[in-house]
Amino acid sequence: MPEARIQTIAAVDVGGTFTDAIVIRDDKVLTCKVPSTPRDPGIAVGQALQRLGGADLLIHGTTVATNALLTGRLGRIALITTKGFRDVLAIGRQNRDPRELYALEPAQRQPLVPRELRLEVAERVGPGGEVELALSEGEIAIAVGEVLAAGVQACAVCLLHSYANPAHENLLGARLKLAGVPHVLSSQLAPEFREYERSLVTAANAGLLPLMREYLAGLEARVKPARVVLMHSAGGWLPAEIAALEPVKLALSGPAGGIAGVRKALDMEGLAGGVAFDVGGTSTDVSLVQQTATLRPVTEIAGLPLRTPSLDIHTIGAGGGSIAWLDAGNALHVGPQSAGAEPGPACYGKGGKAATLTDALLVRGRIPRELKLGGEIGLQYAPAEAALAALGMGTAKAAAQAVLQVALAGIERALRRVTVERGVRADDLPLVPFGGAGGLIACDLAELLGTATVLVPRHPGLLCALGMLFTPASRDLSRTLLLRESADLLPMAVSAADELAARATRELLDCKLNGPFTTAASLDVRYVGQSFELNVPLKPDWRKRFEQAHEREFGFARKGEAVEIVNVRVRVAAKHAPPKLPAATGKGKPEPVGQSAHAPVFERVKLGAGATIKGPAIVTELSSCLYVKEGWTAKVTRQGQILVTRNKGPERKRRGRKGQRKPPKGRQ
Repeated sequence: MPEARIQTIAAVDVGGTFTDAIVIRDDKVLTCKVPSTPRDPGIAVGQALQRLGGADLLIHGTTVATNALLTGRLGRIALITTKGFRDVLAIGRQNRDPRELYALEPAQRQPLVPRELRLEVAERVGPGGEVELALSEGEIAIAVGEVLAAGVQACAVCLLHSYANPAHENLLGARLKLAGVPHVLSSQLAPEFREYERSLVTAANAGLLPLMREYLAGLEARVKPARVVLMHSAGGWLPAEIAALEPVKLALSGPAGGIAGVRKALDMEGLAGGVAFDVGGTSTDVSLVQQTATLRPVTEIAGLPLRTPSLDIHTIGAGGGSIAWLDAGNALHVGPQSAGAEPGPACYGKGGKAATLTDALLVRGRIPRELKLGGEIGLQYAPAEAALAALGMGTAKAAAQAVLQVALAGIERALRRVTVERGVRADDLPLVPFGGAGGLIACDLAELLGTATVLVPRHPGLLCALGMLFTPASRDLSRTLLLRESADLLPMAVSAADELAARATRELLDCKLNGPFTTAASLDVRYVGQSFELNVPLKPDWRKRFEQAHEREFGFARKGEAVEIVNVRVRVAAKHAPPKLPAATGKGKPEPVGQSAHAPVFERVKLGAGATIKGPAIVTELSSCLYVKEGWTAKVTRQGQILVTRNKGPERKRRGRKGQRKPPKGRQ
């Protein structure tokens, strides 16, 4: 869509409990939260957009693809593959789920396509692209006939080494198109080596096709005349025309928007990096956010390693709606089961009986009893208290504290996984909490990690939606090269990158997106004989960058040894003019508006730049709450964000004299 026609841009993110919406119009930030509608998420999206007054462009973060993969409720599909490779999906990599490491009868792998619908054709292409056995017209006719007879909703085509030569897949694709069968070609979706991963992502994409097309058709009808675009897992958005064909790339749609929002929050304070964690209703997403986004080539959903790029986000099943329960050994767990939006936590008063993290936070006094979540959902203390008491762990308050501690331990492990386990000092980086419950436990997690700084963005409970407004349309493509080091290696890699960039640019232009476009290319490189690769920018000094990356990752580099370029990757991004957030409106000395337990309650909208609050205190807003623990101080920055710092007590001063680094400082 030409930029001149776009007057208003809205962003709507669907979560497990709430659907969040935001739009910046006439120097005002308009927001709303509505309960999600799991049976049809588009209903809540339409309601939220209507409340905001509509828009010309809707950037949408969706869980449709994620939920379908998690539950296995995909469309009925067939898979056409090379003769002899029918069972690649069932065999997989033979990696055991850690939870079943010692199981005598481990659970069967989810192959996505039943064996009777995995079809073979006699053909063979070598790893260099040479045709060893041509695909005959008879083989094509038989395969397409079997697909039609099976009455499937879509067909995945993944032939051996088609990344090197897609000719045979193109022949099958042309015939399937003629027969009116929706289909996915692996050579178009993920032209990379490793047969299992390529087969898996192609089958998953085919299984999502009918679901996403039906969802998008219903959504577009609800939000007319707004044009719908969708956030993809790699941190940009795709026009609906492309997203409908490649729905597997939407698996981490919402969290990708949150990371963009965190990057914006850090930039506003002049901070190079931070540790982000999003505590939503169903799960918690954590990520190390640096100046350059880190992409991983594989997105894992429900144990399925999908060969599609995504931001480096780690997810655990611990959110505000996570259910607390005791196992056979009487040990307490929080999650991964969730009360969701229906019936929700016990304190929602919708019939939920199980105790959740939200109930625990309410009983501990961190959530004021008078607060209405999303401005609408009132909280009921008595059902929350009863649910916690039913755990049989003493008083309701004692049980609430135990639930809180268990949830904190799980999230702390996740935060250490993306920092300490990767050689990054967590105490050198600010924590950036968001989501509805992130601010309620931020100080606790900071103390556990040893960091002294917490940065709370504006509209933290809506940050996934807000971040989408700061992301451009982008297209990510890749191709396997498998080039050994030689004099013409770099020109060959550049030529392949140019071809991918041309395709990506053409597809974005076909969707009526304006240029100019920016292009970034990178290489997956490894030493000859290694099994996995490291990604480095496609620059003349690519080899030096690879050796530096290898030393950072593994502690050594084999300088002078033979290397090979495995894949080339390209991102093409459209021109983007991010909106400007209006200045904070609060003025005057902070005055509490109420009391919760032993903490005064403040409204964030009334806090102006420079306002300072000492803990314990609670700061409420439409989308979330912030709990400032005793020993911490919150200050509103010039950008309207809240910087929470730990006070320097005697113990901290002693540790500081031993060489503890100072926390990062932003422009306040």
